[in-house]
Amino acid sequence: MPISGPVVHQQLMDAYTQTQSRLESMRNQVGKVDQHREQLDDQRSDALVKLAEYYLPELTPDAIRETWAEVRPSIAQVFRRQENKCQQLNDQITRLAGQRQLADAELIKINQELDASIDSHEQLSKQVEEQLRRDETFVRLSERAGAAEAALERAEANLNEIEQDAAKKLPAYENSSLFTYLRDRQFGTPQYASRGFTRRMDRWVAKMIDFQTAKQGYDFLRKTPEQMRRIIADDRNALDTVMGELERHRDQVATNLGLPASIERSQSIALTRDQHLNRFNELMADTNQAERELTTAADSQGPFYHEAIGLFRDMLKHIDSGDLRRRAQDTIDLSDDQIVAQLMDVEAKIGSLSEATQRHHTQTNQMQSFLEDMGRLIQQFRSAGFDSSRSQFVGTLDISSELNRAIDAGDAEMLWNAIRSAQRWGPTVMEQVTAVAAHPMTQVLINAMAHAAGGALQEHARRAGQRRGRKNRQWSSSWDSSWGSSNRRSPW
Repeated sequence: MPISGPVVHQQLMDAYTQTQSRLESMRNQVGKVDQHREQLDDQRSDALVKLAEYYLPELTPDAIRETWAEVRPSIAQVFRRQENKCQQLNDQITRLAGQRQLADAELIKINQELDASIDSHEQLSKQVEEQLRRDETFVRLSERAGAAEAALERAEANLNEIEQDAAKKLPAYENSSLFTYLRDRQFGTPQYASRGFTRRMDRWVAKMIDFQTAKQGYDFLRKTPEQMRRIIADDRNALDTVMGELERHRDQVATNLGLPASIERSQSIALTRDQHLNRFNELMADTNQAERELTTAADSQGPFYHEAIGLFRDMLKHIDSGDLRRRAQDTIDLSDDQIVAQLMDVEAKIGSLSEATQRHHTQTNQMQSFLEDMGRLIQQFRSAGFDSSRSQFVGTLDISSELNRAIDAGDAEMLWNAIRSAQRWGPTVMEQVTAVAAHPMTQVLINAMAHAAGGALQEHARRAGQRRGRKNRQWSSSWDSSWGSSNRRSPW
């Protein structure tokens, strides 16, 4: 059973929200790793304090603790700034999510208005077409246009055939020295002026190469295409005259029924939709930017973390664990060996934890990139008008299954390709989105002419209307299907 465009659009919006949740969950996992890392750092700090007490007997524990008290506020201040930054970004993301919901609701409303407006002018278009089909003058003109189009197509085909023939055969004439000699001397024409021996020799050469026949073939290949182009140009002008009459009949009926005003309303709503779509895209871009900043701020190996670790290392940079281990081995007392062993074990755990943190960091960035890809996919979906109720998708399209597998780079593009392949337009829209009709009024004319001419001339009449539509498009702005937009009016 087909799936409507709004349903698929809502599935994509839900998927975007779910991806945001997954990203936030991954950030939380990184936060837990950070907490574990802080615990290990505390254990390392305690071990260093014990070593300081053992190796520096002239320093009292109170003095060492006073030193730690001096650095701890600075580190706490860094983490407070990190928490404030993350909170600000979370608030911004929440605010943007609310604005997106409002923009989405407004866009859905506009889509419904546009659908209703298009339905209205489609109904009027059918009424215009029906009246034109019953108009004897319009029927007669449509048949004339069809016959003229058929003749014009034959002439264009013949011209193309002759041009190809000339391109293949003319070089043989041009490369014949005897032929070009007689041609350049204007042999066989009143302008030929040679006498006596030269004249006799030229006659002999002309007879030898059958110059008269060759000249006829040469002249035919040189002159016929240009003659045919002039005839075709006249035929096109004659067809344009007939098409102008047909368009005037259409315009009169359309104006009486209010079709131009209805189309203009659809164009106005489509322009409004584009403006709202641009606003929605801006919100998506702002959300992606905030998400990227939050990922960076909350990163366990991000700028805040490095700032805090820098302060801590500045405190402990004079202590080398390898040197501590060697010094412990030189002493008879095992106390320092135990402390160093504890320190080395903690540092090994920190090293392993750093690898896990890096994996989490990579996965988080990967999810962040996929979230941005999803945002771009939704923008493409809306820009293509796939969120319209007129848009349908084959029932086998399973957005949820596709998304469950989509986390890597390029997966969003694969999903977009699957969506495009599964998308279908309703029959009425397919009539409007033809390859040649640049404006709904052009399509009205094409349909009416095809039905009015009927019989063998039906397709020729249709192609005559399409030819007219292509010509109009060369100097006018186009109505880009039912969902296109333009702030200029196309000719009818």
